[in-house]
Amino acid sequence: MIQARGVTCEAPDGRCLLERMDLQVPEGGNLLVTGPSGSGKSRLLRVLAGTERPRSGALRIAGIAVWPGDGALPLAGRVRLGFAFAAGGLLSNLSLEDNVALPLRFLGLGKPEVARRTADALARLDLEAVAGLRPHAVSGAARKHTNLARVLALEPQLVLLDDPLDGLDTVDRAVALELIRAWAGNSGRTLVVAAEDAQAFPWLASNSIQLALAATSPEPR
Repeated sequence: MIQARGVTCEAPDGRCLLERMDLQVPEGGNLLVTGPSGSGKSRLLRVLAGTERPRSGALRIAGIAVWPGDGALPLAGRVRLGFAFAAGGLLSNLSLEDNVALPLRFLGLGKPEVARRTADALARLDLEAVAGLRPHAVSGAARKHTNLARVLALEPQLVLLDDPLDGLDTVDRAVALELIRAWAGNSGRTLVVAAEDAQAFPWLASNSIQLALAATSPEPR
């Protein structure tokens, strides 16, 4: 599913975050990316998602060239990719419900299917009570869960999660972990999780990489 060769990325200050990284994750496989803040975890996920160009290197998703190339554009309509951001990622002028439904409408799904998937995803992440509110009116945990709900509703082949448990209390972590564990156990879904706390995902530890912090001042996430 994921084939990366010689991927090199730099921080805005010129510090090298990733240098000639090779990476391979088979279809249905899982990968845990760990490391301290500023080590390049988020940047790697954005490169894999096709939203950020590496300085050099090549990336193919399901055999489709992403870099060098046009990033995520060639994946549209060919690979269903779900990306949950560490922060943000929601449209502030839409309710949580509409944020989850919007990508489904872009897929051209009929209204009943959009409504069903949206409702199921919101229920799975315990968001029904706040579904009609906009992101600014809900907690940070609800926003993180909405990002996960949006991914869930897409029924993606490739799931990229950036610090999905950061800032969640015990109850909210349990809800998120239940979903992530289900994704990890699905042989038809490829999962990449970036997180500082590797111990939160012991069932992913057998396939993990750890990024090191460069010797200069760390880049804020």
